[in-house]
Amino acid sequence: MSSDSKLLLGLILGAATGAVAGLLLAPASGKETRDNLSEKAGELKSDLDKKVNELSKKLKDLDSESLTDFKEKFNDVKATMKEKFDTVSAKVKELEKELSEKIESIRKETTEVEANSNSI
Repeated sequence: MSSDSKLLLGLILGAATGAVAGLLLAPASGKETRDNLSEKAGELKSDLDKKVNELSKKLKDLDSESLTDFKEKFNDVKATMKEKFDTVSAKVKELEKELSEKIESIRKETTEVEANSNSI
């Protein structure tokens, strides 16, 4: 739970506790107390709905920002990996060419050595 969520929850619980305590300790008749409790509960519900909507909006914004950041980082990593793959791929092709040339050179030398040894 984030610190904003904890603060919001603490404020809501504190306000609710204070409202209920104030109403219960006030010198009023049972009907007046019930009416006051009902009115305060409606106010608290309204405040809670407003705070939940604000928090929900913040979470959506955070999710959008996080998703955007993730996509940007992913694309950066993807581009870097492609560059590295292309570099490695080019090196592998160079090594294959060099290896083929060396193998062909060794074959020629072997053929020459065999030809020279047969003529002796």
